[in-house]
Amino acid sequence: MVKGIRKGVITPSYLFSIVLLTVLSACSIQKAQKTLLQTTALKGAHVGIAVYNDTKQTWIDQYQSDHYFTPASNTKILATYVGLKYLGDSLPGFSMAENADTLFLTPLGDPSFLHPDFTYQPVVELIKNTKKQVVIQPTKANDQFGHMGNGWAWNDYGEDYQPERSRMPIYGNVVHFYQGNGKLLIKPFTFFKDISDISTVYQKNWTRKLVGNQFYTDGQKNTAPYFQVPFDSYFEPNLPVYLLQDTLKVKLNMGDDYSNRQQRIVKTVPTDSLLKIMMRRSDNFFAEQVLLMGAQQLLGRMDDAAFIDSLLKNDFAGLPQKMRWVDGSGLSRYNLNTPENYVAILKKMQDEFGQKRVTHIFETGGEGTLSAYYKNFPGEIHAKTGSLGGQIALSGFIYTQKNQKLYFSILVSNHMSPTSAGVRKAVEAYLISVAQKN
Repeated sequence: MVKGIRKGVITPSYLFSIVLLTVLSACSIQKAQKTLLQTTALKGAHVGIAVYNDTKQTWIDQYQSDHYFTPASNTKILATYVGLKYLGDSLPGFSMAENADTLFLTPLGDPSFLHPDFTYQPVVELIKNTKKQVVIQPTKANDQFGHMGNGWAWNDYGEDYQPERSRMPIYGNVVHFYQGNGKLLIKPFTFFKDISDISTVYQKNWTRKLVGNQFYTDGQKNTAPYFQVPFDSYFEPNLPVYLLQDTLKVKLNMGDDYSNRQQRIVKTVPTDSLLKIMMRRSDNFFAEQVLLMGAQQLLGRMDDAAFIDSLLKNDFAGLPQKMRWVDGSGLSRYNLNTPENYVAILKKMQDEFGQKRVTHIFETGGEGTLSAYYKNFPGEIHAKTGSLGGQIALSGFIYTQKNQKLYFSILVSNHMSPTSAGVRKAVEAYLISVAQKN
């Protein structure tokens, strides 16, 4: 029998010990909070902190936790929820119908289609092996979304982190440049067929014009073994079909499905495998396509604004604060959310989809965008980073060595630190302290 406990009755001395430990723990957390807020890297910044002990059903720490922040890539936590709830065990790749001589394919936004990350390509095999003519519908009239998200920086159109969104993504909607041994490999090569000797410019940086697919070298030296440049399919809506035709060396047609036959969905890669990559390298393109795919599944059309509105009125109606949500990736500064909301969302995800499945998708210390942090964390941490100019975010789960389950969200806006490392190190020190005290 533990000293101080007698037949289930709490003695005054034991009660005093509990109160004392609680007070000491609270004081330690407040000290850790003060240390975080006084860090030089956070001077003048707007900071929000929310840490909830789910095991004890109590808040551990709150500081401006109901205030609004630009969450950056913490928005991908919402995209993960969408993928888990609306996309099933495997991604819906294409809708298929057929008659005696024709196979009709309608793309459903699957970002894994001919993407180098995924060798499993059932739609490609279907097209290669059929003896019927293939008709593809690359766009649909009732879709309501732009090639770029609401509030994206237009002058980032050529950056590898901002590929265009589309109903029929292919190759990740980017041109892949592989360099090595004095040679340049480009995939897809369609855009470069007219260049006689591309190997002479393999060490140059490539980009493209704003409208159309005119790629050129900007004269800057580039030594990266691999890089990407987004291509433009917005002003060439049939481009994905041309690229697929060129890749497979088969004749493809474009048009609607007039067969009036029952449609079936061609499933592709496991949903969780894509979500895991999306979260661990913070892939903006995957997140945007997940949002569009979710809209297709719920609404029957790709309408990101209508889909988000439905989610806010239904799935996320019970959040502590009303949030502003405009894209899947967090590239937009129009997104606004609170630390308390993220704690509620994380709890909702685990309640609906299970702890094991959710934490497997989130990155942990020493992985992905956390590769330089939390390598010797006291317990387990599973989290998602976020960063834009002046904005830093981290939200996730902690499982302490004392068997406590914590949800946390730390959002920082408008910091003036020259790099994000100082902010992230300060947050890391704070969370280590929290984990040690619980």
